[in-house]
Amino acid sequence: IKVTIDEYLEIPDDGNKYDMIGGVLHLSPSGFFEHGEREIAIGTIFKTFFKNNKIKGKIATEVDIFLPDGGDVLRPDLSVILEDNYPIIKRHIHGAPDLVCEILSESTEKRDLGEKADRYLTNGIKEYWIINPKNLTIQVWKNRECKRWEKSDGNLLESEIIPGFRVDSTEVFE
Repeated sequence: IKVTIDEYLEIPDDGNKYDMIGGVLHLSPSGFFEHGEREIAIGTIFKTFFKNNKIKGKIATEVDIFLPDGGDVLRPDLSVILEDNYPIIKRHIHGAPDLVCEILSESTEKRDLGEKADRYLTNGIKEYWIINPKNLTIQVWKNRECKRWEKSDGNLLESEIIPGFRVDSTEVFE
């Protein structure tokens, strides 16, 4: 369905998750239980690290991002905004979060790794964390000048933008 941003904002909360890419509304059904578990796990890891290391950062799940170029509205599973970037936080997020995380599912994997990844890249999101429950893997994609992603995976993953932040993938899949 083709929609404008104003029409997007008028969609009632129906329990579904939507992305608007190129003016086209994409429906993502509510996640399964495992999806929610992974979302809480990674969010808790970020939150605990911030608290223990006195890092000022905010974490939100499934909040609309109005991308800086004005073209699309995306709703990642998790958004991380560091203190210097707090001005983008309004009722929704108006600008590029520092980091976004998507938990792949059969219904969203192609879009998460394709169109959404491209939009995150060109709009300056610094890191894109991808959790794949099917393969029990995590990838970290680091933005290189809004032109390409530098991808890494493994059991221990590190952030470039959050000093000292590391995730052991087994913590997310316990």
